[in-house]
Amino acid sequence: MKKRILSLFVAIAGVFSLHADEGMWPLVMLQKIQDPMQAAGLKLTAEDIYSINKASVKDGVVRLMSKGGRMFCTGEVISSQGLFLTNHHCGYGAIAALSTNDDNILSNGFWAKSKAEERPANFNIGFLRKIEDVTQKVLDGIAINQDEAGRATAVTAKIKEIQKALVDALGEDKANYSVEVTSFYNGNQYLAMYYEVYRDIRLVGTPPENVGKFGGETDNWRWPRHTCDFSMFRIYAGTNNKPSDYAAANSVYKAEKYFPVSLKGYEDGDFSMIMGYPGRTTRYTYSEGIKYLSSKERPMRVQLRRDIMDVYESYMKVDKVVRLQYSDKLAGLGNYWNKFKGEAADLSKPGLYEKRKAAELDFEKWVRTNDKGSIYGDVTGLYDEAYRMLNEYGLYPVYLQDGVNNSQVMAFALQMYGLDGQLNDKEKAAAAKEGLLKKAEGINGMFANFYDPIEKKVLAAVIRRMSEDLDHKYLPALLNELVAKYNRDYDKVADALWKKSMYSNKEKLAKFLKNPSAKALLKDPIFNIVNAYMNTLTKDLKPKYDEINSKLDRANRLFLSAALQMDSQKAWAPDANATMRLTYGHIMNYEPRDGVHNKTFTTAKGYTEKYIPGDFEFDAPVALLELIRKKDYGQYADKDGELHTCFLSNNDITGGNSGSPVINANGELIGIAFDGNYEAISSDFMFMPETQRTISVDIRFVLFIIDKFGGAKNIVDEMTLVK
Repeated sequence: MKKRILSLFVAIAGVFSLHADEGMWPLVMLQKIQDPMQAAGLKLTAEDIYSINKASVKDGVVRLMSKGGRMFCTGEVISSQGLFLTNHHCGYGAIAALSTNDDNILSNGFWAKSKAEERPANFNIGFLRKIEDVTQKVLDGIAINQDEAGRATAVTAKIKEIQKALVDALGEDKANYSVEVTSFYNGNQYLAMYYEVYRDIRLVGTPPENVGKFGGETDNWRWPRHTCDFSMFRIYAGTNNKPSDYAAANSVYKAEKYFPVSLKGYEDGDFSMIMGYPGRTTRYTYSEGIKYLSSKERPMRVQLRRDIMDVYESYMKVDKVVRLQYSDKLAGLGNYWNKFKGEAADLSKPGLYEKRKAAELDFEKWVRTNDKGSIYGDVTGLYDEAYRMLNEYGLYPVYLQDGVNNSQVMAFALQMYGLDGQLNDKEKAAAAKEGLLKKAEGINGMFANFYDPIEKKVLAAVIRRMSEDLDHKYLPALLNELVAKYNRDYDKVADALWKKSMYSNKEKLAKFLKNPSAKALLKDPIFNIVNAYMNTLTKDLKPKYDEINSKLDRANRLFLSAALQMDSQKAWAPDANATMRLTYGHIMNYEPRDGVHNKTFTTAKGYTEKYIPGDFEFDAPVALLELIRKKDYGQYADKDGELHTCFLSNNDITGGNSGSPVINANGELIGIAFDGNYEAISSDFMFMPETQRTISVDIRFVLFIIDKFGGAKNIVDEMTLVK
């Protein structure tokens, strides 16, 4: 019997276990993986990387956050004066917002020759100061097999209570901190993350768009790469180096920790480490979830985004003003369009589904053999029922996220969902009208990047996808009527809506916002369609979604609970969840398919090979091409005499890691992570050691662009260069 139990454990562990150099490790686990990291080449200790008693590597890594608190990228501090690097695509929104037709720094680049020239950027950054395990506090009195709805309510209440207590305990500092209590291992562990949030961030430098985005969507997720994907900002502080809102009198942030910048380069096999904020992975996804994603959910997202991107590109290619208006939107859509497309293909390949199914069968045997049925017996049944329901109801939220939200006129209407009820309620009407007046003050901003021909075509594309892909019984009656009336001519449907809706016209919308009424709102056809669709999601189908989520939450939590019990001594890397993680590995090439060898790095020669004058993706500045032709690389050339542009490592990253520091064995900065490779685009669901690679821009290429191309040696001079 003992032999049989062991064989079952080995079967499961073989499928779900992670190698030490694979996985995105929370910093509280560093002591467990210190030995294998040092065996791989690391010269630092776990305490050097994460300490609450002294400045450590974590204090040089920043979390980019919107003003509302949403995390979106990573950065690294590279001088004692609060200078930090991130990706160009991470700073893109801030750079675009600071650009005008007369001063288009997105297209032309920007280099502050003094701190007085630096420009305010509309985002915050957070420093992770401390991690505290609060699992016992959260789960105190909550049984593992308690009904999921009651358990979720109790856990949410506990987290809210704990967060408030932790923030209040900060005293005078609490206004400058965000404390997030985050679930790990699908609700089996909870950690409190203390972020000190700095709110005065200023743009210091950015290369022109045709350098920072060189290769565009054609090269996205592809190797070889030559993109110099970086931008530079500075943190400013108020009194005593503490966070402050923007003020001209603020001083540069005096960094507790910053990265020395290495000019030494790297060799194949050298140790590399990345620290940052990976968004989400789901590496324990159930087999039927793999099938649902590959056959239905991902293909739908791909098609919907592609339709909208086609509209954007058809106008952007012929109008430079429109290109500026829609560049950020196209980049946002395109990045995940590419990812979803690759995932749909990879998840459909033979192997993954079968591997997960085999592991689940072994899990069921382990449950029976160890008499664990009272706790874990219904896990696979819950999964099966949840995914059966998702196949029937799961696409409606997808079309809200990737359809309605990407049509500006529908998104405007979505912001007013339920407003008719507020305007008809005497107690709520005054507050509602006050809010609309504030929105009216920002009407120019709402329409700043709004081009009528594009938006009308996008509206038609979204309506077409909804009508052709979704069950009409759950679609708004008005939408169905218009589609029938115009005999499925979606351009005519969009044209009819456009003419009658206030959301397509700035003046009409401003007039309504200043003098709103429920009657006027309910006459608007786009509002009626969006309002009805939201009612379907939040009312008609809500019980279905609640049931699906409850089943999945319970199954995921119990499955991971069992896995953790099977080997309590094992270092299990939890799924990424937008908290700081460390991943380590080596500088490494790969062979994506038979007969093809991808070497570790690229050089500036690739610019001259790929260059297409005036092209949307492969244009490049003449001044840069001239420097490359002359090989005028200065101290930034490698010992081979070439300027290395990008390089590969086998570090394990995902979205959110964009802008993360790539660090050598001594803790010095050698690059900035900005992409993964297409052959491992499904890495959120599985780690593929043979082909999975991180693509990073070489820090020497970054310095070359700042100094030799940008003429901003003043910026380089404040860094600590290691030769």
